[in-house]
Amino acid sequence: AARAYFAESVETRGLPDNAYLYYNLGTGATPSPPASSFDAAQFLSFFGRANYSFKDRYLLTATYRIDGASRFGANNKYVQTPSAALAWRVSQEDFLRDNSVISDLKLRFGFGRTANSSIGNYQSQARLGTNSYIFNGVRATGTTISTLANPDLQWEEAMQYDLGLNLSLWQNRVAFEADVYRRNTDRLLLAAPVPRTSGYGSITTNIGGIRNEGLELGLNTVNVDSKNFTWSTVFNISFLKNRVLALGSANDDIFPGPNFLNETNVLRVGQPVGSLFGLEREGTWSSAEADEARRYNRLPGDLKFKDQNNDGQINDRDRVILGKSIPTGYGTFSNTLRYLNVDLTVDLQFTYGNDVMDLTHHSALDRTGQANSYTRAVTEAWTPDNQNTSIAQVRPSYLSYDSRIDSYKVQDGSFIRGRNLVLGYTFPSSTLEAIKLSRLRLYVSAQNFFLLTKYKGYDPETSTYTNAFAQGIQFFDYPKARTVTAGLNVSF
Repeated sequence: AARAYFAESVETRGLPDNAYLYYNLGTGATPSPPASSFDAAQFLSFFGRANYSFKDRYLLTATYRIDGASRFGANNKYVQTPSAALAWRVSQEDFLRDNSVISDLKLRFGFGRTANSSIGNYQSQARLGTNSYIFNGVRATGTTISTLANPDLQWEEAMQYDLGLNLSLWQNRVAFEADVYRRNTDRLLLAAPVPRTSGYGSITTNIGGIRNEGLELGLNTVNVDSKNFTWSTVFNISFLKNRVLALGSANDDIFPGPNFLNETNVLRVGQPVGSLFGLEREGTWSSAEADEARRYNRLPGDLKFKDQNNDGQINDRDRVILGKSIPTGYGTFSNTLRYLNVDLTVDLQFTYGNDVMDLTHHSALDRTGQANSYTRAVTEAWTPDNQNTSIAQVRPSYLSYDSRIDSYKVQDGSFIRGRNLVLGYTFPSSTLEAIKLSRLRLYVSAQNFFLLTKYKGYDPETSTYTNAFAQGIQFFDYPKARTVTAGLNVSF
């Protein structure tokens, strides 16, 4: 497959009449330089699959795949990704075939390699860019190398092993599923920093590794199944442990962004991916600590940060990991009930063990610009009569606030959400025959109908940034909407 994109633009200002629209751009008084771009990529894939089953007891699936992408270096454009899965349906063995309790029992084992090419085009090449310079009062445009080449750039690869169990009991009234897995990702595609003396800030390269280990459990039950009343439940929960294994030969920290005011998150060996990063706020300086505050060039009422290395100053060396945006566990809990013609579905969602960095405090609580009325927490600001607080004093307009990334902006992001609620009524057949319909159902539904959380912002589940390493970082993010819908389903 090949993908190509071509774009061009022409802009002008000061048209003598708006009726010209874009049909007579030459009449504009202030034309802008035209712009155009071209972007292309090619992908090529081959794959084959084989399936084998013996007496519906022993199952084998094997897959072999080769992928190629033009984005990588000349010697590394192709990657091979084999995989295989084995299963043993134990319930088909003679010693379980007629078991009155166990309806189905299957053991599974799978392993396989996958590859990732999610980078921009031309990342392995030294790309060119244009810059303008002034020579003797005249602007001249020149061409420069805008990015460093990396001819050794190759696919990011991951190897995963999975061991699973499927168990159904009492004619499938209870169905249980469990999976334990380990996934090692190697040759991560990252923008690694390079010395600034090179004239560049980073280079796209393969660096480091990540390990994900987890346990996934699922339970489906039919609790009641009578003529007039049924009740079924679906519950699943996943536990995840994530950590960085390596980051190049020196294992240096990498800051993947978004770099709001300063680095907000960090990739560090031994820590979870995208760990939240900053200073540790200890509150505010009190009047009794005036002499010690002067040591840090601060006054009573200013923010107090922990001096991690006790060197008498607060700087980047005092930043520590403040939390993690990846949850320890997450899942759903759903119940469906039906009594005669009335049905009810309640679907809940939960997550725990994750943190959220709320950067909204920068312009709201730190009182930059005209956003000081955003949060009521400013009423807790330091005063001579209220010194046990973590909110800085109200300062004169000519003095700035200490608005740095710190632990106050990091909060517990665990929550329980009412994801979906549906209440319906299906009219009986006797009524349908009278009105000449085959089906008629009324219902009302609500999405996001409640949220329980300690998070003080709008919604702990939203993320402002699309960067995969910047999940859980918010800056005036819009919360999930609460939606109520009423509907009518009619079939003739």
